[in-house]
Amino acid sequence: MAKVKKSDADAQKNWEDRITRAKAVRKNWKDKFRVDLGYEFYEGAQNPGVPDDEWITINKIYSHVKSQLPALYSADPYFYVKLKRSFSPDPLMIAMYEQRAKVRQAYLNYLKDELKLKQEVRLCIQDAFFRYGVMKVHYRVEEKENPDFGAPMTGEDGLPMIDEDSAEIIMEPKTIPINERYVIERVHPEDFLWDEDAGPSDKSWKWQAQRIVMTMDEARENVLFSKAALKELAGKSETSDDDQKKRTERKKGSDIAGRAEGLDSKKPEEKSKTVVLWEIYDWRENAWTVIAENGTTPLINNEPLPPGIEKSPFEILRFTMRDDSPYPIPPVSMGIDPQKEFNLSRSRILTHRKRFNRKYVAAGQWDETELSKLESGDDGTVVKSDIPGSTIAPIQDAPLDQWNYHEVNLLNNDLIELLGGSSDENRGIAGADSATQASILDKRLDMKEGDAMSMVIDFVKGIARKLDQQVQAHITREEAVKISGPEGEFWQNVRSEDYEEINGEFEYDVNVGATIPRMPQTERASWMAFLQLVATVPQLLMSKTLLKEMATQHHIENEQLVEEVYKIGQMMVAQQQAGQPTNTPGSAAGVTENKPATTMGGIQGGPQSLNMPMAGNTPPGGAVS
Repeated sequence: MAKVKKSDADAQKNWEDRITRAKAVRKNWKDKFRVDLGYEFYEGAQNPGVPDDEWITINKIYSHVKSQLPALYSADPYFYVKLKRSFSPDPLMIAMYEQRAKVRQAYLNYLKDELKLKQEVRLCIQDAFFRYGVMKVHYRVEEKENPDFGAPMTGEDGLPMIDEDSAEIIMEPKTIPINERYVIERVHPEDFLWDEDAGPSDKSWKWQAQRIVMTMDEARENVLFSKAALKELAGKSETSDDDQKKRTERKKGSDIAGRAEGLDSKKPEEKSKTVVLWEIYDWRENAWTVIAENGTTPLINNEPLPPGIEKSPFEILRFTMRDDSPYPIPPVSMGIDPQKEFNLSRSRILTHRKRFNRKYVAAGQWDETELSKLESGDDGTVVKSDIPGSTIAPIQDAPLDQWNYHEVNLLNNDLIELLGGSSDENRGIAGADSATQASILDKRLDMKEGDAMSMVIDFVKGIARKLDQQVQAHITREEAVKISGPEGEFWQNVRSEDYEEINGEFEYDVNVGATIPRMPQTERASWMAFLQLVATVPQLLMSKTLLKEMATQHHIENEQLVEEVYKIGQMMVAQQQAGQPTNTPGSAAGVTENKPATTMGGIQGGPQSLNMPMAGNTPPGGAVS
């Protein structure tokens, strides 16, 4: 057995201790905010032990998540890459940088579909309701042994390739890369750690770590891992982490089923063995390390960061920060207690209804056969008696306290207040007592939703920036991609030259309106409102910048259609100036409208405004004072 270097052994021990302390911090946070219980409530496991026939689950937490997800991210936005700063004042250089920005923009909008950005982002948003969302952006490449290792590398002409710097023949490498690809993947929150001293701001983070589970065979295939460390690890037992044991068992079954028997001479139990790795990014050293739980030495020890990683491969989504911890306040945790009490109150009504059946008191002497009809007879059964004055009166049930029904309404309001986005109005139910109350509730919910959406947009912009950096670091070949977006459909050539370092800086943005749900009726209403506005006041069409801003406010992103509207507006204005009749309502041909706002108000009100009482006017049929 090879002798272990003290520095490697110390590094393994130090990182294991740090990870253990970081796990303890995360566990305290999970217990404090009942994270696991929040997941159980979301999946409907809310019965505290009441018999099933006397319990009803009204899952408000599920309703909240289902109403918020499409509101926060229904469709992928369109990315914009623009030149933010240039250290070269030369106009030609600035023009070249801006052209490169357009190429980067086109390729980002191509990759978002190829890498299934929407699926991964929505998973991260859902995680953020219960914990926090973590997205990892990186470049994945697999390597295999090169059968031509050691032979001269030849060019297209068949001649050996010469290194320009050393003037020596370039030899074939030991391994060659295969299956190269960019990757955007959601990281499960349980597999992510901050250092134990981290605060809410990224400036206080010393390191971040991701847990990765793989089989021993997969670990051996990774050419970056130390062979000596893997050999030491092969004789160790699997991790004792209870949560990871469950995951390992699930993964073990799929791995065994997916591998054919007899491929090699390894023992079956060794094939199925899984190892738990921690991929650690140390921001103080700008280096990364990989260790295995129960290992002896690191698989990768303090190596320089992989290409394309400027700060961190992880982008984090947190809705509510805390003042002393990177772990946020989970929004769902605030609704656990009201949700539990709400179900208890509803179940109380259900239990009361089932337990109390109709019962009667019989006065006088009755035949037992006649009375038995009340027990087994159908509705409307008649019993007979020859005794004068004999009556049968129903016994009044014990009433359920009316406060129980009032309590249900109070708890429902509490859930709306704490969770937000799941009000009756958002579900299309008229739950408010007045139009004013409905308007106030709607505005308050819009503010909450708007704040959450801004965080999601920043999260997505961070992903775009990291993905662009990965492309810049790894692009090696030219390709053409087809893009669809506000600018229409077009083909874009993407070359490695477009990703060369610039003497400046790019910025990344998205069209915010593209993430909201796209319903045919809402899109039609937006278009009609926009067209009515510009038709009413065609003078607004004289400014293309103003026209684009108005279209953006109406969530209209198609630049080609906006350009067509602009051309039509120019024709309308030219016809007015020439004295030709137009179809513009509110003004006569050839006469400039002095009060366009008044005309717009009249048109928006329409004929209905004639029957509506206004301040200072006499209502129809009213007396004149």
